Amino acid sequence: MKRVQITGKSVRKFEDGYPIVALTDLENNKDFDNGAWVQLENHGHFVATAYFAKQHRGIGYVLSLKENEPIDERFFTGKFRAAAAKRSAFANQDAYRLFNGTGDGLGGLVVDVYNGIYVFRWQNAALKQQARLIYAGFERIMGKGQTIVAATPGQETTQLISGDLGQQPSNVLENGITYPVDLTLSRQQLALEFRDVRDWAKQNGQQKRVLNLFSAETGLVAAAMVGGAVDAVSVDPTNRATTTLQAQLAANNLEQAPVEMRTMDVTNYLDYASKHGLTFDMIMINPPAFIRGKKRTFTLEQDLQPLVEQALKVATTGTKILVTATAPTYSMKHLQSTVNAAVENYTDHVTAFNTYGSPNDFLTNVADRHSESLKGLLLSVD
Repeated sequence: MKRVQITGKSVRKFEDGYPIVALTDLENNKDFDNGAWVQLENHGHFVATAYFAKQHRGIGYVLSLKENEPIDERFFTGKFRAAAAKRSAFANQDAYRLFNGTGDGLGGLVVDVYNGIYVFRWQNAALKQQARLIYAGFERIMGKGQTIVAATPGQETTQLISGDLGQQPSNVLENGITYPVDLTLSRQQLALEFRDVRDWAKQNGQQKRVLNLFSAETGLVAAAMVGGAVDAVSVDPTNRATTTLQAQLAANNLEQAPVEMRTMDVTNYLDYASKHGLTFDMIMINPPAFIRGKKRTFTLEQDLQPLVEQALKVATTGTKILVTATAPTYSMKHLQSTVNAAVENYTDHVTAFNTYGSPNDFLTNVADRHSESLKGLLLSVD
């Protein structure tokens, strides 16, 4: 295993449990070798075993702080044993997260469960090179004969690793709501981290007029309609958002529900709604980190504040506004700061009365503040 020298100031953060290796941690940038498994050292002293991988955050992940711990089947078995024990309360649910990357000590891998089928979401090619050992460690804990599919970045469809997928799409039941999920597709069609938020939408949807901005895989509109919402408008620039929502409504016998689906720029719709005096009782905003539309692009960093300001123009007394972010680089603190700036000049009184994080099956690494999958802020217009 190649030995790579890291800077002195990087030693402490890794020893404190921070899991992500950055290029600035290396004494020599040329030591980065995509896909390599390495020992990180400082002045000849072992610090950690890690692997290098090109990705959206950093250049790799720490695997172990134990100098003589082999990264083998037994190592991965231990990771799955601990992960499964921590999810025992979720084992009877149709859908949950069994393994959550750095939260379970193995950055680069997420494993979701849908109706007993395990979806391995490989987040980089470097870790996937060890798939044989990782699947073997998984089977030692969960048993052989499980149905496993692999989702790999850049591939539209999943790969069947073992077992039988059965008929797809299949229905996932969550909190009395049915969500169709096609496990032959790599993209996630039901974001499991929104489970608690979907529950809120169902519990509070009664007699509400709902506006949902960016709807792709949240399932929020279906939850609100099952909860008794009067009507809903769902706006998203992508065609797949409409297709997904139509399937969710049909699965819950709501094909004729008064749900208007618009494939268009969300800011254009808010302009239209404001000019026509439309108001909503429940507004849900879940923007992606980046999306390119036909005429403009949306970036979370630059455009969330003006988007919330626009949404306030179609709110009225009693309106609840839910603002969520799932981008790893967008913290809860950042979200609160952005929302506070948006409501600063709003004429009515707005209070934040609840926050949302990921549910308990989404374990996080306390040393990595960006490992929280969901950040949500619930506002009330008084």
